[in-house]
Amino acid sequence: MYKLRNATIDDARLLYDWANDEDVRAMAIVKKTIVWDEHIRWLTNKLQSDQSHIFILTGDQNEHIGVVRFDKDGEEFVISYSIDRLHRNKGMGILILQLGIKKILETDSLCKFAASVQTDNIASNKIFEKLGFRMESTEITGGTKFNYYYKDGNK
Repeated sequence: MYKLRNATIDDARLLYDWANDEDVRAMAIVKKTIVWDEHIRWLTNKLQSDQSHIFILTGDQNEHIGVVRFDKDGEEFVISYSIDRLHRNKGMGILILQLGIKKILETDSLCKFAASVQTDNIASNKIFEKLGFRMESTEITGGTKFNYYYKDGNK
């Protein structure tokens, strides 16, 4: 049985390692390796903010599978997620997003969701399309092409 739990400061090392995964950095807007002190400051601010929600997906043996983050920007929640390399290509991306969106909708049923996905990230593009997100634009950010997806939370 898979479940989402709120991330805590005790997850700092796990989140740091996931964020600095070579494949994750390659698909990120900012490609450079994240420095530990910057990560701790960033995570502390996110955890203290009522505008950010970070959830860890765990499995039957309480193993850590991935992370999904929702950052409130106006009426939209901007989504960011990552799956541990040991659990990739097993359907965990769509699962973590489904569970995370459901959790956000429990407290904000009128919200909207947004995500940017590098055009080369075929798996994530397919996941957002399967979840009913509509691609509204493709733009170059930091020299890399990204697809921008949107979805009304109540649809």
